[in-house]
Amino acid sequence: MNIKYKTLSKNTKNFLKKREVTNQKTLDRFLIPTFENLRPADDILKTGVKKIKKAIKKGKKLLIWGDEDVDGITSILIMKSLFKKIFGIEVQHYIPDRSKEGYSLSKKGIDKAYKKGTNLILTVDSGTNSRREVEYLKKKGMDIIITDHHEIKKPLPKAPILNPKIHSFGYKYLCGAGVALKFADCMLSEHYDKTSTEWANSLPEIPAYAFIGTLLDKVPLLDENRIIFNEGLKYLKKSTNPPLSLLSKKKNIQKALTPLASGRENLTWDFFSASSTDEAEEVYEMLKTKHSNWNKTARGEFSTIKKELNDGHLVVFKKNMNYKVASSVANRAKDYTKFPIFIVYILDSEIRGQGRGPNDFDLIAALDKVKDLLIEYGGHKCACGFKLKKGNLDKFKERMEPLLKEYKAKNPYDSELKLGEITTDLKNLIKKIGPFGHGNPPPVFLIKNLDYEQKGKDYFLYNEKSKLRLDKVKEMPPPSKRVDAYLEIKDGKTILKRWEWTKD
Repeated sequence: MNIKYKTLSKNTKNFLKKREVTNQKTLDRFLIPTFENLRPADDILKTGVKKIKKAIKKGKKLLIWGDEDVDGITSILIMKSLFKKIFGIEVQHYIPDRSKEGYSLSKKGIDKAYKKGTNLILTVDSGTNSRREVEYLKKKGMDIIITDHHEIKKPLPKAPILNPKIHSFGYKYLCGAGVALKFADCMLSEHYDKTSTEWANSLPEIPAYAFIGTLLDKVPLLDENRIIFNEGLKYLKKSTNPPLSLLSKKKNIQKALTPLASGRENLTWDFFSASSTDEAEEVYEMLKTKHSNWNKTARGEFSTIKKELNDGHLVVFKKNMNYKVASSVANRAKDYTKFPIFIVYILDSEIRGQGRGPNDFDLIAALDKVKDLLIEYGGHKCACGFKLKKGNLDKFKERMEPLLKEYKAKNPYDSELKLGEITTDLKNLIKKIGPFGHGNPPPVFLIKNLDYEQKGKDYFLYNEKSKLRLDKVKEMPPPSKRVDAYLEIKDGKTILKRWEWTKD
């Protein structure tokens, strides 16, 4: 049933607003997460697609430049599948070594591409802020088109940049694979004069790869990311590709994807390149073992910095941090302290750092304020990395920690409701807003000034006008006075998540 935005209560609209639903169009995209509700391609995306098609038809040699994480790898796979389908060609790709070349374009990789006779580089999941590297490759006579999703820092490279944080072709928080999907959708829909659903039925790997990149890059499951999740999961189950078919048969697909994130270097690529189910299973077992060891290392590294966290430090320096787990350690520290965190370490005589923060804190904006101390930095609002100029560690800590300590957590609820607003209609609406995940947790509502009682095994909240039976109680308040209740609604059930004595 089509829900009309204008008929929703003010309080319901408030909780939907936190999920970026503000009108009928965004509500439809949220509640009907199908390809039909993708944003249309804008002129900049269409121009980028035409440029690539023209170059290939002219016999130009194309190279796809990616990144070593799962988002970067799935983005490459989307583009390679696209060009094989339309042009029948195997396009070469390049994945830079983060520890030696950084996170994006590098002169070392550009030189390798040049020696191979590359005419045009197409980046995925990288390149937005590679101004100097773009100038370098152009001096060598090469051209470039950038597809990316990272935060922007001006001045930008003088090149076509397909980034939803700049242009209107996609949701601003798409991952790299999401951007690659929008690129592929534009090219395939135009080339075959088919809808997204029609081309996807004959090429299910593309939405399946986008689904995997979206989940493992931990972008918010809102807007077009919900569409990619729902459609991608459907096409993952349709694919006969051995590694994708293997994943689709796992009981908990989201959990089954987790080991892929620990397979940087070559192992994750080897998994997706497997030509048989047996080969895919063999590599997957290796990834599971590596993930287990990776988790063990991350837990150990985290235990060594807990004292500093307990002492109130939000910028922690550990000289010999295992750089391969630094991002995980930063994430654990963020969850432990509930504050934004920077973990700083030394790699190959360079001072580097990883930042992780809550959804409502902008780490890039914080780094902007100390950029005079940095060689380079970039990433996302909630997850970033940087290189620090030598001799500036103490200054960085001195200036950054006060910025991080200014953080105040947002309200622990989505909207304030009246008790009578917890209706079957509201529960049915909430059922439709799944899947719940990063950026889209089960909603929590605050209802003030309530009494409570227990009758047998049943618990109730009530006031003068309404009474509500609870399906689950995490902690029932002792019988005394009125409370403000925080209710979570999930799977049609009403859960008393926590309570506070009323201030009225």
